[in-house]
Order: sequence, then structure tokens, then C-alpha cells
Amino acid sequence: MTHQVKVPDYTASKRQTKFHKSEAFETLYGGAAGGGKTAALVAEAITYALEYPKSRIYLFRRTIPELKQSVVPEIYKQCAAYLDSGGMKYNSQDRTFVFRNGSIVQLAYCEVASDIYRYQSAEIHLLLFDELTHFPQDDYEYLKTRVRSTGEHPLKVMSATNPGNIGHGWVKQYFIDVAEPEKIFTDPEGNTRMFIPARVDDHPVEAFRESYGKRLEATKDPDLRRALRYGDWDIFSGQVFTEWRREVDDKPYHVVDPFPIPAFWTKWFAYDWGYNTYAGGIWLARDPASDRIYGYREFYVHAMSASKQVETIQGLDNTENIVTRWADPSLWKQHGNVETGESVAVIFEKAGLIFQPANNDRKSGLNAVHEGLAPLPDGLPKLQIFSSCVNTIRTLPALPYDPNKPEDVDTRAEDHLYDCLRYGLVNERPAVMPEPLIPQNIVERRNKYASLR
Repeated sequence: MTHQVKVPDYTASKRQTKFHKSEAFETLYGGAAGGGKTAALVAEAITYALEYPKSRIYLFRRTIPELKQSVVPEIYKQCAAYLDSGGMKYNSQDRTFVFRNGSIVQLAYCEVASDIYRYQSAEIHLLLFDELTHFPQDDYEYLKTRVRSTGEHPLKVMSATNPGNIGHGWVKQYFIDVAEPEKIFTDPEGNTRMFIPARVDDHPVEAFRESYGKRLEATKDPDLRRALRYGDWDIFSGQVFTEWRREVDDKPYHVVDPFPIPAFWTKWFAYDWGYNTYAGGIWLARDPASDRIYGYREFYVHAMSASKQVETIQGLDNTENIVTRWADPSLWKQHGNVETGESVAVIFEKAGLIFQPANNDRKSGLNAVHEGLAPLPDGLPKLQIFSSCVNTIRTLPALPYDPNKPEDVDTRAEDHLYDCLRYGLVNERPAVMPEPLIPQNIVERRNKYASLR
């Protein structure tokens, strides 16, 4: 589906035109601030509605106030002539723009996870997301399943966004890292997607380009300037771990190639339970000579039962002397067996996987991770991650701050392996190998941690 956008009060820039003419099933337009992203999405929605009668277009923002503040005014701005002539009408209660030819533009939101089920019966022909990084990937993937048609409507998913927020990591991996900008990427199933970068220089209004561009250039924080002015996806506004560097001067820094861990090094395991969400775990080892800690193995699964997780974890480290295993204290509260009411911790204990409740203070944990990423006297960081821990490497640098708790990570982001790291680092063992732990009787352990249940 390629077309010439013809909306009364909208003139596409060269980069916006590439967005409108994209032949990929999924297209992302964005990067820097001020590139005319919302305007391009609105123009696409209106053009599609006019070209394909009885079409159903859904334009998403995370919340209703965001729709009212940005999308609705942009539609009124571009389509005043249609509204005045009766060619389209706005129903503010349903948040729908209804066209004379039967097409409907539905302004939709998905503020919490359960909101996606508002649309489980929808038939969507053109699915649009404004600020895609505000959405978790699960929401995006579910809503894509609603893109279907029993008629002749061409089906597409088109989005716009800036770097940052809770979805930064998955959006970067899904759209940015897979191919060069403006090149269509085809996955093994034959689905196509493309990223079209945008900067303030691409805005169609010259006066806006000059004035807003100067304001962005004047941003004092160099990292923030890189993100907003130039759309740098390796760093973004609100990023928690700005110190993260995969390499420094072309040499490994926070990420290193795997190597055999000596048997005499202290090793421990930190775990974060999940079933509907991801369960994560990371194995850590300390070099007693340098005091450096290595994350040398990870565990990351979804929708796996407690018993199967035990089997998998034990299979990964059954030949190693793991001195202790840390887990969130909620593990002793999570019900793993509906019939007996046993907690996940008890199910694990019965199978021989003994955990200790970790210090779960979030500020202490955040500080411990920051300290881990900081350099030791030799100039290399205290914490280094094996390159085989792909999910840790992917998610840790993508974490944003909580907008309501500026000293904490946003828990809506993919923070499961970060949680493991903070448990493992804030509770780390001394460099000298301690005496091996002797598993206590399960009944004694239940009594000891009864206060946690």
C-alpha cells in the first residue's frame, strides 16, 4: 500500500513521505524530537480512511489524556475542512472520527495490561501507535493479532516514537538493530518491517525546524542532546544506567567473551520468580584476585511451571558449587500449588533448590548495580557480563527511571534480570570461599521464614 497523502492542512516532508510510502507490514518512524511524528500518523490515518471506505483505523496512545492533548488537536488541525463540511464527525464520548464513506478512526488507549482486552473483538485494518516506546512489547504483539480483514482493505501497522521509556529496549531490538534505516527487514516467517529515522531537520515547517533545533542544540546534558536532537538509540532521556558501555576504545568493558570459571571462585545465584511474566536468574562469580564479579550465565523463561524451572536451573549448575541462592522474599508468598497452598519457595525446597530471602530494598539494590558498573582501580568495571547473557545485555541498559519515583527503575519495563542483579549484588558474598551451606530441614525453614508468608 503506497499512496500520495492528501490531507487539507498537511504537507509531508521528504522523510515523512518515505514513511507514507513504506511497503513494509510494520513501519516505525522516529528517533529525535520534533520530526513531525504525530502529524505523519494522523495524516496516514485520514488518508487511509478516505481511500478505503468502511475502513477501521485504530490510533493508540498510552493514556486518554495523551490522546486529548496531542492527537485530537492534530486531527482538528489537519482536517478542519472535512469537519466544517460534514465529511467527518467527532464523537467525543467514543473518541471516534466517523467519515461519510463509513470509515472510522478510533482513538484508543492501553494504560494497563488488562486494557488490551477491550480490543479482543476488533477488526483493525490500519493499526497506529503514537510513542510506541510507551508500550510493552506484549501489548504491541497482542494488538497486532487484531489486524485482520474479511474484505479488500490492505493491512498495515505504523508507529512513531522517540527513544526512551519502558519500551525502548524491545523497540530498538525489533526495529533498529535488525537492519539499516530505510531498508525493509524480512523475518524467517516472511513478515516485513522497516525503520525510518526522523530528526527535527525533517519537520516540514522551516520556522519550527530552526527555532526548535536551536533549543535542542542548547541542551546542556550531552547525553540528552544526543537522544533528543540526533535520535541516538544507544542513549536516551531517563536512562538509568548511562554508564553502561559494551566496549570502550574497541575493547571489552561491561561485556566480555565467556571463559571457564575456576572451581575455587565463589559462585552464587540470584533469582526472580515469574510465570505470567518472565522468570529470571543470573549466576555470579567473583575473582578473588581482582574482586571483580562476572555474570556468567542467565536463566530467562516465560510460562514455565515451578517444577520445570527447578529442573532447568538444576540442570544448568548441577556440577558447580553454588554457595547460596538469593530470591525476592515474595517467593515465600507466591502460591505455586493451588491444591496444597504451598509457596513457590517450598516447592523449590522440596526439589532440593534452597533459596535465601534477599535484601529487597530497591534503593540499596539500585546503588549496588551502579557500583557494580563502576570501574575498579584497574579501570575496568567491577561487574562484567558474559556475552552469552543476551537478555541481561539487552534489557539492563534499556531501563528507564520511574516518572513518579525518580530514584527507582520503572517496574513497567522489562526489569526481571535487573531485579536478579540487584539481589545478587546487594547480597554478595565475601571474596573468601565460605563453608558450604548445609540445607536445613524443610519444616525448620518454613518456621524460620513464616513471617514472610
